[in-house]
Amino acid sequence: MSEEPPTEPNHALVSGNPGSDFDLELGELSALTSDCAIALFDADGCVSVWNAGARRLTGYDAETIVGNHYRTIFPADARDDGRPDRLLEHARAEGTVEADGWRLGGDDSRLWVRETVATIHADGAVGVPVDATADLTGYVWVVRDRTDDHERAQRLRSETAFTESILEAQPDILYAFDTEGSLIEWNEQFERVSGYDAAELEGVDPLTFIAPEDRDHIAEAIDRILEEGARVTAEGRVLTKDGRRIPYEFNSARIVDDGDVLGFTGVGRDISDRRARERELERLERLNAVIRTIDETIVTADSREEIETVIVEKFAAADAYRFGVIGRASGVATGEGYSWEPTSWAGIDATGAEKCASFVDPPADADGEPALETQTVQRYRDLRDHPHDEWRRHAREHDHGAVAVVPITASEQPLGALVIGTDEPSAFPDREREVLREFGGTIGHAINTMAVRRLLYQDTVVELEFESTDRGDACIRLSDYLDCELSVDHVLPLTGQVFVYYVTVSNADPSRVREAVRDDEAITDHRLIDADDDESYWECVVHNATIAEAVAGYGARLQSKTVRDGVAELTIHLSSDVALSEFVDTILAAYPDSKLRSKRTVERPVETHGDFRRTVESLLTDKQRTALEAAYHGGYFEWPTRDSDAGEIADRLGIARQTFHQHLRVAQAKLLSAYFGEAE
Repeated sequence: MSEEPPTEPNHALVSGNPGSDFDLELGELSALTSDCAIALFDADGCVSVWNAGARRLTGYDAETIVGNHYRTIFPADARDDGRPDRLLEHARAEGTVEADGWRLGGDDSRLWVRETVATIHADGAVGVPVDATADLTGYVWVVRDRTDDHERAQRLRSETAFTESILEAQPDILYAFDTEGSLIEWNEQFERVSGYDAAELEGVDPLTFIAPEDRDHIAEAIDRILEEGARVTAEGRVLTKDGRRIPYEFNSARIVDDGDVLGFTGVGRDISDRRARERELERLERLNAVIRTIDETIVTADSREEIETVIVEKFAAADAYRFGVIGRASGVATGEGYSWEPTSWAGIDATGAEKCASFVDPPADADGEPALETQTVQRYRDLRDHPHDEWRRHAREHDHGAVAVVPITASEQPLGALVIGTDEPSAFPDREREVLREFGGTIGHAINTMAVRRLLYQDTVVELEFESTDRGDACIRLSDYLDCELSVDHVLPLTGQVFVYYVTVSNADPSRVREAVRDDEAITDHRLIDADDDESYWECVVHNATIAEAVAGYGARLQSKTVRDGVAELTIHLSSDVALSEFVDTILAAYPDSKLRSKRTVERPVETHGDFRRTVESLLTDKQRTALEAAYHGGYFEWPTRDSDAGEIADRLGIARQTFHQHLRVAQAKLLSAYFGEAE
């Protein structure tokens, strides 16, 4: 606190001179109160009269302090700063001066005092300005000990500062309104959120800060607080000065003092993030509901067209979406990218569907990446105000705020893309995109499975024969290195990029084969199943570098593959529904040192083999069929000595031994039931 706050001069008169009966009068005055001391200084500011009250208050006795200057009782920093002299100077100029500050006691203690220094004029007047030194007789010093008050005030200030710092650090808005509905207290966050300054806020009605559509239920909540004394939690949108609406949750209660209701106070918390999460969960639930209805249909679809139609119609019919457009990919990833053409749409006209191609393959001046090349779900938001002209026009013409492009893939092969439009400008958060990514894979798997099923059931198929010397293929590399003949007996897909090859190697020592297989980076695991004379039978796990990867993406089937001295002859069967030129381009792009030798349509004999296989195929699950295939081609059924045991095959499939046995037993039972005519 300041040492020198002046007050109005006191012109009271004191009779007598220092050292006479004035000392008695001072003693009588100081005896009236225990926390007050009165002393006299001479004209130079030195102590001339120091009575019992001053000694009791400061700890100095008269023998010690009399004759010492007033500045003696000041701390060193105050003396060095000249504060005592300035106080005396102020007293001479104004007649009196009042000050608060630390003073020193006789035992080196410190006390906080409130003191008054007043001049004593030569004519006996006290507290009048002194124009000339000759007119100044001395000073009267009246002092009260305020140490306890000061320490209490300091504690209160510290507590207040601590409380205020906590309140100001809060991200929430704090408020208090009186019973008339006038804002009386608030924190800085209230100003930051509302956009109003302190002068604009004072006395404002609470509903001023609430969006009109929320005012009725907020007003009802305030009435409940004031009339019923209820602690109320209510949600409403804060209306800011610049017109923004921010969702808030308010927790409020009455202010009561000795039974009197003074108003209400509370805390408001921004729940924008919570609302966003709730909207995201709602959208995910709606999306999953749409996907479930689609899944139930596409598993039994007989054609790709049926699958595509069901998908777009379900999305267009859902409240959360505006339209759905699905198209097929053509071309291969040779640097020129893929082309996309819509084949089915709903909720949008043909022209709008065609223009969705710009979302699938964004122009150079738009912010986006080709979904077919990246194989990731792309989203485009705030399209009604998007800087790209074509997208902005499309959004306004077809009334959508955001678009997602979902790549449809099978075994890493792009088959097409689904374009979904929605009204919400900020739609398709990351979690929704992840669900859509998985859904794109589900569509691709359904299309691929349908193609395989049609390939199995059709009376005629397309047979392609290729010749290849491309060393990008692991089998060709091995045959060329070993100078041997290698035939592929079976290919078992584990994932879209991992295949188990069962191969017979002729005219090569098994030890050399093992060495070559071990050194090939594409072959991550291998096992010798059997060896006899000049032949050995192997199981190899191959990643990526096989033609089977490309074949699987189109639902085609590798009928045979024989490699002699690094030259492979392949026979592939595929459904007539598959775009042949695209399939051939894909194979030749992946393996440039290959060529198509022949193409023909093959009639399938009308016999029970296809019907039987179809029956078994419909009975087995994917896991059961995989277990049965692995056991058969892995030599599990060989007799009298098995080439593989259950543990080895289970390890290859990445499942427990018990799980393998369970799948195998069920598959065998279904197979025998089908054979003996007991299957439905």
